[in-house]
Amino acid sequence: MDVGAALEPVTDGITLSIGGTAFFNKPCYLVREIIKKGVKNLNLCGSPHATYDFDLLISVGAARRVMVGNVGFEYLGLAPNFRKACQEGTIETVLCDEASLVGGYMAAAEGIPFHPVISIFGSDIVKYSPQIKQISDPFDGEPVLAVKAVAPDVAIIHALQSDEYGNIRAFGGSPFDILIAKASRKVIVSVEELVSNKRVLREPEQTTIPGYLVTAVVEAPYGAHPCLCYGSYLHDEEHIKDYIQRARSSLSGGNPQPFAEYLQRYIYEPKTIYEYIDRVGGTKKMMQLRRAWSYAEG
Repeated sequence: MDVGAALEPVTDGITLSIGGTAFFNKPCYLVREIIKKGVKNLNLCGSPHATYDFDLLISVGAARRVMVGNVGFEYLGLAPNFRKACQEGTIETVLCDEASLVGGYMAAAEGIPFHPVISIFGSDIVKYSPQIKQISDPFDGEPVLAVKAVAPDVAIIHALQSDEYGNIRAFGGSPFDILIAKASRKVIVSVEELVSNKRVLREPEQTTIPGYLVTAVVEAPYGAHPCLCYGSYLHDEEHIKDYIQRARSSLSGGNPQPFAEYLQRYIYEPKTIYEYIDRVGGTKKMMQLRRAWSYAEG
């Protein structure tokens, strides 16, 4: 369906989970469209490693609470808007790591109130996280950590392909997406292209998220940009560096203009994803990112 209809369930105050990890398979087109809706007070969660997706939502005041292991740009540095919001206390941050976050999703997927975890004993996460309680193993009385279920109202995910029934095909880079999909009440997926159900039936092993878990599919070529889509194109390092520089300049110098210009040019003004692609370099730039992926894949 079209993106407006697909994103109808994303409203003020819901818990929104964002798929992908690090630069891999982030649903950036859907994130930009959520910002255009003017949604506020979101409770954000995702894979243990968030990046541009979280930082962008935080920059426009869309997030109230964040539960994620890390928000950053890997080798390009820290996430400036997330860091500033943490320092000033404008968002609530829930301390967690991979084990506690995944444990929460597993509990929701299993339909139980908590999931047992023992690998993070001795960590300050146990001490400070409201999501974790120590209990006793009912069989031998040994201490066990109970991680509260994390059941997002809506999950947004990006993948390479889908058929008309919502069977999603992602060929790597997003190990948490299936778990997030199972844990979430509604699942919205943007894909690079639509393929036939006949192809899906011929290659059933390629389906990573079955259609019964999926609420809506949006066709969105280059929908992960400026992040990468595994199997298709590399992340746009030049664009991400520009984003970071503008954000840092606005936050440190007190001049909001550089970042405001970024939001206007790349978020609010483009009416379609094709207009967005034109603004970030057009087909020529996208083909460069495709070639870069082919080279990296080797």
